[in-house]
Amino acid sequence: MGFGFTPRKGFFEAVVLTAAIGGVLLFVTWQIASTPVAPDTRQLQSDIEFLSHELDALQARLARIQARNAVLERETDVLRQATRMLRDQESVRQADLNRLQSELDFFRRLAGTGGAQEGLDVYDVELRPTGSDRVYQFVVTLTQNIRRAAVVSGQVAIEIEGVRNDRPDTLGWRDLGNGEAALPAFRFKYFQQLEGYLTLPDGFEPTRLVLTLDARDRRSAVQRGYDWKALLDKRAAPLVE
Repeated sequence: MGFGFTPRKGFFEAVVLTAAIGGVLLFVTWQIASTPVAPDTRQLQSDIEFLSHELDALQARLARIQARNAVLERETDVLRQATRMLRDQESVRQADLNRLQSELDFFRRLAGTGGAQEGLDVYDVELRPTGSDRVYQFVVTLTQNIRRAAVVSGQVAIEIEGVRNDRPDTLGWRDLGNGEAALPAFRFKYFQQLEGYLTLPDGFEPTRLVLTLDARDRRSAVQRGYDWKALLDKRAAPLVE
């Protein structure tokens, strides 16, 4: 907003005028006290009236400045609130754009556009903490190029690399609290999500999650590795083996 007067400037002027008013009063006191001979009554009365008018004018100006300063303070608050709202709206808009971009990438992966002709692959991995500090939920999204137009099936082997007793260690599916449960299985044409839980043993510190997709109709398995902390921070980036 185009104002030639700011709250800081208005406050400064108010202080100056207040000092001026105090100076006027001190001047009158000094004049009376320092005059050795009684001043002329008419002249003194005239001086008092003049100074009184000046004092009233200064007080009126001070009141106007204070009122204008209050208005500018309110306008400043409104501008701050408007700026905050715009920033919040921009954050929401950016989140929507990121979501739409993610969905677009997903469908591009399925369609195989942009020169990519990928078959079975891991599109996304989520790792979510639970009420227990040793139990985590995983959500794995698998995709396949729709141009292949064939059902793919198989299993996902899950391993967690880490450190236990100051030595490198790797946990397999049966070590993750799943007992004799079978490996997560998939069967889909375009995409599928697999969910489950991983229970880490005491004393084991995970560093990396490794997924191996073993499809029945493929000659070689697909393996993808993810940093454990990055998954928890939702910034996972696959490290292709």
